Amino acid sequence: MANKERAIHLNYENIIFELLKKFPEYNEAYKEHIRYNGELLPSVFVGETLNEDLVVWLEEHIEHNKLKKVFEFLEIMATEGDMEVKELLSTTILERLGDNPKLLKEAYIYMGENTKKESEEIERFWGRD
Repeated sequence: MANKERAIHLNYENIIFELLKKFPEYNEAYKEHIRYNGELLPSVFVGETLNEDLVVWLEEHIEHNKLKKVFEFLEIMATEGDMEVKELLSTTILERLGDNPKLLKEAYIYMGENTKKESEEIERFWGRD
């Protein structure tokens, strides 16, 4: 099953739908996002949902199973995503984590190899390494 999931090529048009398959708890937020914005804005949606939860879960050391699942998805984004998906990962999620060194250190526990590589590149870019 994991190989079948990894066969999906993630792009900016399908990334949110793949995210919703993995995390159906965001379906209502998706509907609200569309109502409010009149269209899907992937970076905004991820920033308002997954990103916010991720920060809370890491800060409060809770939801370990969800954290594992999220970072598995982020690893797929890093390996199977097109350039726009990788930019979404980098600018919306990883830069935010890097804003807080303590949070980033906690996130590194869960990150896959490719996600960590992307994060380290961002930290070097911002001079935070």
